[in-house]
Amino acid sequence: MISVIGAMTFGIVLLYKYRCMKFLIGYMILSSSMLLGVLGGQLFDVAIEKYRLPIDKFSYYFIMYNFGLVGTIAIFYQKGVPMYITQSYLVATSVILAWQLSHFETWTTWSLLVCLALYDLCAVLTPCGPLKALVGLMQQEDAPDMPGLLYEAELPAEARRGRLPNVAAKSRRRAASSASTAPNNGDDAQERDGVELTETNSDESAQLPNNVPPTNQRQNDTVAPSDVGERTVVVPFGIARLYRLTIVPTPPTGDGDDNRTSLLEAGHEANPLTPAQLIKEVEAILPRNGGKIEKRSNGRYAVLDREGVIKRVLYMDREGRVFEEVEVDDDDEDDQQFSNSIRLGLGDFIFYSVLVSQAAKYSFTTFIACMLVILAGLGATLVLLSVFKMALPALPISIFLGVTFYLLTRTLIEPWIQDILRQPFYV
Repeated sequence: MISVIGAMTFGIVLLYKYRCMKFLIGYMILSSSMLLGVLGGQLFDVAIEKYRLPIDKFSYYFIMYNFGLVGTIAIFYQKGVPMYITQSYLVATSVILAWQLSHFETWTTWSLLVCLALYDLCAVLTPCGPLKALVGLMQQEDAPDMPGLLYEAELPAEARRGRLPNVAAKSRRRAASSASTAPNNGDDAQERDGVELTETNSDESAQLPNNVPPTNQRQNDTVAPSDVGERTVVVPFGIARLYRLTIVPTPPTGDGDDNRTSLLEAGHEANPLTPAQLIKEVEAILPRNGGKIEKRSNGRYAVLDREGVIKRVLYMDREGRVFEEVEVDDDDEDDQQFSNSIRLGLGDFIFYSVLVSQAAKYSFTTFIACMLVILAGLGATLVLLSVFKMALPALPISIFLGVTFYLLTRTLIEPWIQDILRQPFYV
């Protein structure tokens, strides 16, 4: 049976890796609906016979049909469904499957539990473990959701999970399209003065707010000085090139080196722009019906719309690359990095229930002992989870504690209690 479970796990990992989600979700919906409707109906039938509940066949099938349908919707659709209903159906699924597994022979069940705990330990912690691979795939940014496998519970606000060490909120600057052909001596992503800089593709178009799209006029065309009005601004050539602003020509210096001509002729593969050319400040004409650019402190340039509202703040580094400064809300970043919930695999619930059911078959004392140590093992797993901050198997500690205390209670504690009851001690 362990081999079958391992093969099924590897199959789920392969289907999830290659995004066969329709087949995978369809199989899970079918299995969950059959589990709730058919196996749940068998459990309900046993309860009817045991407690002699008066019910007709029509009501029986009507209840089980709705129970299975609503449960499937609550587990896999979840939109508009309260969380406690989804949690209740996940627990019901675990109880029904545990009830089916409890029909095995006693030694078969105990051997299965120990082997599953060892398998869970290897599947989660070893590099080639299928559950470790599945957790890694589900933590990717573009990973699709796969409901029905995890039980999730929200923590109260006062029990918010702690932060990781050396993690601070950062304001991010996203690189704008600088249309720069300057050489990049470093990586596209860098960190400077506690600020993360990420450069984007330089082929995307950029316009001032409320500006009309650029016409067929070349970005390096000039106008006569008489056409220049009050809507001019002095900005680095890289920012002017970014927004395709028309540059005001400067009078020649007479030394034979016209900087303006060199800037206009640069920018292609044969004559690429240098960082010094991109940083050089030029006078550019702003669009009449568009926004404007204002120079701020610390080398920042604010881009404003027609109403004077700041749309973005630009920053140019020494390499002539233009970045957009984006402020990130600390609370939103913390919410993304530190989820205020705990997740437990649904299989862990199932085998916890199987162990408790086997202990309850012997006596009430073994039932209570196993239930308490399972909760203690789960608590210890959560403590280790907060320490190591990685996915950990939830079965080994609880199962090994449960098996150990079952044997201790059955062989030592109960006989000792019975001896005390047979021979009372007077104090």
